[in-house]
Amino acid sequence: MMSHPEACTILTRMEVRLHETRHNLCELERSLRDRAETETIDSHPKIRRYNRRMCNWSGKDEQTYLRILDRLTDSAAADLDRLRRKIERQDAAIEALRRKYRVNAGRPVFTPL
Repeated sequence: MMSHPEACTILTRMEVRLHETRHNLCELERSLRDRAETETIDSHPKIRRYNRRMCNWSGKDEQTYLRILDRLTDSAAADLDRLRRKIERQDAAIEALRRKYRVNAGRPVFTPL
């Protein structure tokens, strides 16, 4: 049995690890979106560039982007699922420790970096 300050220290470390895992998941999802966008742009080169302020993204480009994103997400599904399960386990462990040692302090809010 650990003391309350020790439990708080361990909880702080666990929250940091949970934040890192969530950050890794966000980074993986962002890299998939960026890669899909790059592949979409490379697959449909534009003949003309009109005005810099005009959007060159068409409905066909959006469909291609979503199709490529689905393909990339399917190929990375194992990694995405692994990270999501790890987040669930870490979150459950933190909640169990908080209940066991009656730590009522608020949990930090995750904000992607």
